[in-house]
Order: sequence, then C-alpha cells, then structure tokens
Amino acid sequence: MDPVLIGTLLVSMMLILLLSGISIAIALGTTGLVGILAMRPWGAAEYLIANFPYSFTAHFSFTVLPLFLFMGYMAFSANLSQRAFEAGQRWLGHIPGGLAMATIFGCAAFSAVCGSSVATASTMARVALPEMIKRGYQYSLAGGSIAAGGTLGVLIPPSGILVIYSFITEVSLVKLFVAAIVPGIMTAIIYMIGIYIWVKMKPELAGMDRDRVQAAAWKERFVALGRSWEVMVLFAVVMGSIYLGIATATEAAALGAFLSLIMVAARKNAWRNIKEGLWETGTATSAIFLLIIGAGLFSLALNMSQLPTVVADYIVHMDLPTYAVFGLIILIYLVLGALVDGISMILITMPIVFPIILQLGYDPIWFGIIVVKAVELGCITPPVGINVFVVKGSVPQAPLGEIFKGCLPFVLMELLIIVLLITFPEIAMFLVGN
Repeated sequence: MDPVLIGTLLVSMMLILLLSGISIAIALGTTGLVGILAMRPWGAAEYLIANFPYSFTAHFSFTVLPLFLFMGYMAFSANLSQRAFEAGQRWLGHIPGGLAMATIFGCAAFSAVCGSSVATASTMARVALPEMIKRGYQYSLAGGSIAAGGTLGVLIPPSGILVIYSFITEVSLVKLFVAAIVPGIMTAIIYMIGIYIWVKMKPELAGMDRDRVQAAAWKERFVALGRSWEVMVLFAVVMGSIYLGIATATEAAALGAFLSLIMVAARKNAWRNIKEGLWETGTATSAIFLLIIGAGLFSLALNMSQLPTVVADYIVHMDLPTYAVFGLIILIYLVLGALVDGISMILITMPIVFPIILQLGYDPIWFGIIVVKAVELGCITPPVGINVFVVKGSVPQAPLGEIFKGCLPFVLMELLIIVLLITFPEIAMFLVGN
C-alpha cells in the first residue's frame, strides 16, 4: 500500500478514536503502533516499539517540565494568587470593571509562576469570582474574564505548552520564553482595555455603582503590591537568570522550584502542602509523558509515511498568502479546542503543521507564539472550551451559557492580537533579537 495513503488513513483513524471518547494518549499511541506495524517488518517494528518510550523521553531537557509544575503547585499552596488579585484590586478596583481587570492582573501574575491555563483559571475562579458576584457583576463578565485570563497561563513564561513545543520542534526554549514576554503583557493590557470599553457600553455587567469602590491611597496600593513580592521574586529569578544568560531553562526551573519550596515551608501546614504538591506534580508529569509517548509514536508513523512532506510541498506550491495559511491553522486549533486540551493540540498538530511552516520559511520561534495564541482561543471557544468548564466546575452555580457568552469579546480580542502578531512579528521577536 502507498505510504502516503497509509498516513492519510492514520490521521483519519486518530480523529475517529478521539471523537469516540478514547483517551488522547491511547488514541495517538494506538494509531502510531498500527502505522509502524503496517510500514515496517514485524521484527524491526517490535524492536522500535520496545525501545521508543525510553529513548524518546530520556532527555535532560524534559526535567524542566516537572520542575515548573512543582513551582506552580507550590505557588498555589503559598496563596500567591490571592495576593496578586488583592494587589490588582487596590490599583484597579475604582475603575469601571475594575474587579474584572484585577482578575486579569491576578491571572497574569499567577501565570508567571504557574505555567498552566487550567490551574490559573481554577485558582482565580475560587479567588475572584465570589468577590465579583458579591459586587453585582454578571456571570458573563465575571466568568468570561476568569476563563480568558486563565489562558495567559499558556503564554506567559514559564509555559508548559512552550516547553512541549520546544521539545517537539527542537526550538530553543529560552528564546521561546523570551519571545512570549511582550505578547503576554500585551494580551493582559488589551484584555483590560476591552473590559473597560465593554463595561462603559454596558454598565449593568459590572453591577452599576456597586462596582465602584473608593480609590485606594497610594500607600495602600504599594503595600498591596509589596505583599505580592513572592510572585515578583520568582518571576525575576527565573526569567531574569534565563534572559541574562546566567542559567539555562532547566537550571532556572530548578531554582524557581527551590525558592517556591522555601516559601511554602515558611507557612502553616507546610509538610502537607509539600506532599500534595509532590503527588500532584508526579501525577501531572506522568499524564503528560504518556501523551508525549503516544504523540511520538504517531509522529514517527506519519514521518515514515512521508505525509507531512507531501502536504507541506502541496501547500508551498499553492503559493497561499500568509493570512490564508494562518487562518487555516487557527481554524484547525478552534476545531481541536472542542475535542482536546492545549498540550494535546500541540502534540497532534506539530508533526504535520511544523514542516509546512519550515518550508514556507517562517521563523519557528515566532510561529510558536502564534500557535500558543491559537491554543488560547481553543481554550475559551464552545462547545468544549476547557477553561469555561474549569470555571463552571470551581463555581457550580455559574450558568455555563453565560460564561461562554462572556468569552465572546475575549475571543475577538484574541483574534485582534493574532492579527497584530502576524502583521508585526517584531512584537514577539524584539527581545529575542536583543
């Protein structure tokens, strides 16, 4: 049988398995195994499959993943999200929609020490949503701002998605982290501006006058900011050491994990929180590695079939404009967002999409940021925007439809940001070049 036809059948098989509700890791791994057995003699395939899981994952660079995960769990245990939200509230609470803006600020700050969209959304839902509802915010604005703010966890370093992208594509993780800083800050600012405009147009979203609180004195603002010193220290140590070339990404992750451990050790229930953090880190790392092994087998089978090369050549010869290529890619991620989480999106698509990008001559660092923005979109779009369900799960009384409705303005803002990044690549590449 023609290898390209086998590759096409493998992609179809993988999609059917995903739609049937089978675990993503099993769907990818099973498809990869079938493809390898179909294209290699039994003995060679058996040897390859037996050795692949270890050889594919036994890389020193992968140690960065559990270290950043542990840092995020320790940051949660140290209650850093609450302090970040309170600081945002002191600075922004008196502005129309100020609590929603404070939520975005808190999400951005917590993302800087977490690296997970789901963890950021879940944490901020418990911290910010009760306060917003108490002040008369409608669930659309309150839930939408938390779900959208949570997406900053996959963009602002240390991002788990960027770690996976770096490993799959063999692109520098340090450069990816540096490239994500400006787009991450820009996204948070555009979200806040969007909230202000939205509330000005529809004041009832923010509880009318109940939202407006007296502006905090400047001393109070700086005191609240000072209480968030752990977030600033962790981010400065991790990203500062990377950007200045003092440490590699793995060394910076180890340093961040150690500092966050000390912060938790100085608080009550330290031993219980540390044990829970280690358990959660181990569980999450195991799940991610299963996904990576499954995706690796799938990618290996596709490469054997030469399907990615054929598709890349076909698209290159079509001579499509940049916006058409990226419009198609974003559409793919929007569809996948209805089926799988962000990490799975990267693992499923990169074997096919990345060769196309390389053949078209686009910068893989810049493209990594575009991909993350597309993943963000998938996290808040119906019918299965994962962050929306995380907010709903954290606060069961929140109507699901209202949260999805509240995400729509943020989807439009995300599309605007993606257009800006495609039109002006320097937004992402400025710090990398310097």
